[in-house]
Amino acid sequence: MRRNVFLRPLVVSVLLVCAWMGISHATEDSIVKILTVFNKPSYDQPWQMLGSQGASGSGCIIAGQRILTAAHVVSDRTFVQVQRGGDPTKYEAHVSFIGHDCDLALLRVNEKAFFRDAPPLEIGELPDLRDAVAVYGFPIGGDKLSITEGVVSRIEMTEYAHSQRRLLSVQIDAPINPGNSGGPVVQKGRVVGIAHQGLEEAENVGYMIPPLIIHHFLDDVKDGRYDGFPYDDIYAQTLENRAHRAFLGMGEGQTGVLVSRVAYGSSSWGIIKPDDVILAVDDVTIANDGTIPFGPRDRIDMTYLLIRRHLGETMRLTILREGRVQDVSLVLKGGEDIVPGLRYDVKPDYYIFGGLVFIRLTLNYLATWEEWAEAPPNLLNHYLSDIPAPERREIVVLRGVLADSVNVGYHDYGNRVVEEVNGKTVSGMGDLVDKIENAEGPYLEIGLEWGDRIVLDIDRCKGADSDILDRYGIPADRSEGLRGAGS
Repeated sequence: MRRNVFLRPLVVSVLLVCAWMGISHATEDSIVKILTVFNKPSYDQPWQMLGSQGASGSGCIIAGQRILTAAHVVSDRTFVQVQRGGDPTKYEAHVSFIGHDCDLALLRVNEKAFFRDAPPLEIGELPDLRDAVAVYGFPIGGDKLSITEGVVSRIEMTEYAHSQRRLLSVQIDAPINPGNSGGPVVQKGRVVGIAHQGLEEAENVGYMIPPLIIHHFLDDVKDGRYDGFPYDDIYAQTLENRAHRAFLGMGEGQTGVLVSRVAYGSSSWGIIKPDDVILAVDDVTIANDGTIPFGPRDRIDMTYLLIRRHLGETMRLTILREGRVQDVSLVLKGGEDIVPGLRYDVKPDYYIFGGLVFIRLTLNYLATWEEWAEAPPNLLNHYLSDIPAPERREIVVLRGVLADSVNVGYHDYGNRVVEEVNGKTVSGMGDLVDKIENAEGPYLEIGLEWGDRIVLDIDRCKGADSDILDRYGIPADRSEGLRGAGS
């Protein structure tokens, strides 16, 4: 009897904790294991694929008989199946929408039997710091549902590993392991996050995608397509130095950040200028360190104001320009950096002429080196410092040379940025193809960074191209996306 008396309070307290975090059989019925076969393209040999591999992740059933998961669970997929805990049956699934920038995806299953007795989970609100949460999923590919518990330890703007986009993220101390990705983080029976990444260098440091990002994604796809988040196109410098603020003519009490560069073709291009001081965004004052108020006691990076908005919406900025305060409005657009972040579900661009292999510089290509520090320093420098400009919107790289008599003397050239063709600046891959294929005269001159030149005999190259492709087992001289270029 005494033993039962001592056990009862413990059982009651555990039940109360489980109820607070939303651990229940009803929640468990709506958790999904996702099995994926994927085939990634090679960015080192861009005409090839790397071969099929298998992986698993987690997800949850939400309203509309949809499965919400992380984008990286189903990226580059060739076949997807889903399975509910305790059910041996696997059902084929299809990707309805995928947002690689925010690492979220929606799946559909055509067989209605899959959703039987699975109540859709609701999306809740952003939890507070130190709130208890529960992570549901199938880590390490296990067949049985796993539930781990933790607390919210940090809320901040963080780079998403899947895309390198900087978005709102929530750090929790519940373990998040491979296979957990895409699974729901639950509090009071509602989804308050989607598990999507962990920190390898630390123990029990995981991250979840918060409700703000989830709602943004779900609202975005209501019109039948996914547009993405507005592009962060302004490069700004903090103004924490008093002398710097005085030099810019800022009055006592005025705070903000200094615009250093603006990406070409973006929302701000032609409206915001270098040396403008951004004082406020939509009437929210920007501090000298580039932060804004967040909650009753915290602060967060000012880009939080941007990621709350959708493409096509108007944002108002208060700026200081040449000593005068004024308001300007921007219509928010999408876009990407001159060196795009990690890309999925698309094959890389390439073009071959005279045995010279040209590619677009992408983060995927830099990731072909196991360690970032091992990638060519000149290419890393372009990734870290360049932005889109009128004269160059993409960075074209001479990947390497397929050795042949027409390109003797250049066989060791590789990983060099192409700047010019016949003395004219190259703005991107399509422009490179146009300039090469419409070149006049007997010779083609290709200008590389650091002043080096490659000169080829145009007619000899055209005559040798087919033989070069056959000899190296390459199916075409260009990627599908460049088939119309040069004509």
